[in-house]
Amino acid sequence: MQKKLLTMAVAGALAVPAVAFAQVTVYGTIDTGIRNISKLATPTKAPAGTQTDSVLDVANNTRTTNRLGFKGSEDLGGGLMANFTMEGQHDSDTGARTLNFARKTIVGLSKGGNSVDLGRDYTVNFKSQGIYDPMSYTYTGITPSAGTNVAGTRSNNLVTAGFRFGTGGVRVDYAAGEVLDTTTPSPQKEDRIGFMADFAFGPATVTGAYSTVESTVQTVPTDVNTMNFGGAYTMGALTFRAGWSQTEYKATDGSGDKVKTPMLLLGVQYAISPTLNGRFGYYDVNAKASSPGFADLEFKTKTFIVAMDYALSKRTILYVEFDRITLNDNVNSEVLAGTATATFAGFNGIGSGNRTDGSTGIGVGIMHAF
Repeated sequence: MQKKLLTMAVAGALAVPAVAFAQVTVYGTIDTGIRNISKLATPTKAPAGTQTDSVLDVANNTRTTNRLGFKGSEDLGGGLMANFTMEGQHDSDTGARTLNFARKTIVGLSKGGNSVDLGRDYTVNFKSQGIYDPMSYTYTGITPSAGTNVAGTRSNNLVTAGFRFGTGGVRVDYAAGEVLDTTTPSPQKEDRIGFMADFAFGPATVTGAYSTVESTVQTVPTDVNTMNFGGAYTMGALTFRAGWSQTEYKATDGSGDKVKTPMLLLGVQYAISPTLNGRFGYYDVNAKASSPGFADLEFKTKTFIVAMDYALSKRTILYVEFDRITLNDNVNSEVLAGTATATFAGFNGIGSGNRTDGSTGIGVGIMHAF
């Protein structure tokens, strides 16, 4: 009798988590491949553009950023839903990254196409650019989109409200700095507010976004303004995408330092068959930095990428890509380090890493989603 009661108690205890976790979805991606990159510079050598080393990598995050996440929802009745998402990133080539949930951690409510979310989330600039990004935010390990949009990828302490109506929608986000003041020594803060709209007209979709950030996270206090707009047009198996974005950094410490990073984006996608998909993307960045007492600096990059995806199933994709980057600049890391503009993450962030002019990359890999 006691054994029977114990068995029933254990079964009942185990049943509780089963019910609780029934609304939770575990999801993620694993992307690993082989990629060769030519004309790489050793950071300790100058000028960087004179080096021609090549590296063969077992690379990860080339096509799709590796992630592991948990999401779920609860029906509260009357069409009202409670939702949450917790998403982190991992390195599949080494497994070395400690998984956290820095990619996205939100909780909120939704009803129909309307929603309110709180936590760390993608901003309106990032969501807008996703509509017209030439590679549809794939191959982000190569393309400069997310990296140049420094002010608009993710934000902490974000409150986001989205509203859908017909074929359009608007989105507003606000992040609190969470400090009392900016006296010296100043606590780090980032106050931001952003707006986004998108509308679909038959085969065409247009979008635009603007955000402004007051930041002390930079080396010097900085105002960061980001705007972007673009669109996509589908014609049969072809989809054309084009857009423009600019992030402007203005120092608020009286130094007069400024950085602008305008970027032009063009691309085309061709659905060759239900399982074979081709993409071409072009990204043109022309960053300019001005600092009183120093020569103005300019950094131009042009990135070309051609990729082919073959779907083995709905969740597994084989891919091959070729990319090339050209540089035209009057600055290298040694020069930049001696100027006040080195304080701007926006200027350093749009660089090509240690790739030099004419650097090419070619890679193959496999991505599995679960």
